[in-house]
Amino acid sequence: MTGRRFHDSIDPHRRVRMLSSEERGRWLHADDLVKESGISQGMTCIDLGCGAGALSFPLVNATGKEGAVYAVDTSAEALDHIRAKDPPENLKTVNSEAARTGLESGIADFCFMLLLLHEVEQPEKVLAEAYRLLKPGGKAVALEWREDAEIPMPPRNERIGKEKIEPLMTGAGLSDLEYKEWGKSRYIMTGSKNTSG
Repeated sequence: MTGRRFHDSIDPHRRVRMLSSEERGRWLHADDLVKESGISQGMTCIDLGCGAGALSFPLVNATGKEGAVYAVDTSAEALDHIRAKDPPENLKTVNSEAARTGLESGIADFCFMLLLLHEVEQPEKVLAEAYRLLKPGGKAVALEWREDAEIPMPPRNERIGKEKIEPLMTGAGLSDLEYKEWGKSRYIMTGSKNTSG
């Protein structure tokens, strides 16, 4: 099973309200993340565990009419929230688990996982799926909680810090890992799919 842990006990409608606030997008620095990642017009991006679209909408703005964004989540309520905002046609919602999206292999320039890996029981399967979805030379971008962050939740034993994520990403086949602290409590790790695929 690759279901979520941290939000399992939260009412789905309450979770959507939590994930859909404009404040969440600002708190995640979603616009900055899109800019720093190097997203450009015409690219294809996948937002695994997209929630209510805090990153999906900035991504679709950056990729433009010629690009595509796949917003993937197990929560039908969250995806309904995205669709209620009347997104452009190239923002496609996918109701599935992050480890088994059902999408075609090798379609994505970027695959994003924001605060997702610590919530699933088998993060290695999510990373393997991200690798499968990427084009040769594509990048997987994970945003996670730092283990040393002085925050109440998630518990330290559920966080995936730098030392844990590195072997997970290399084990999935990703290379050229790049680590960057993101705010006071989070970090970003980026890994690339070898150009030979």
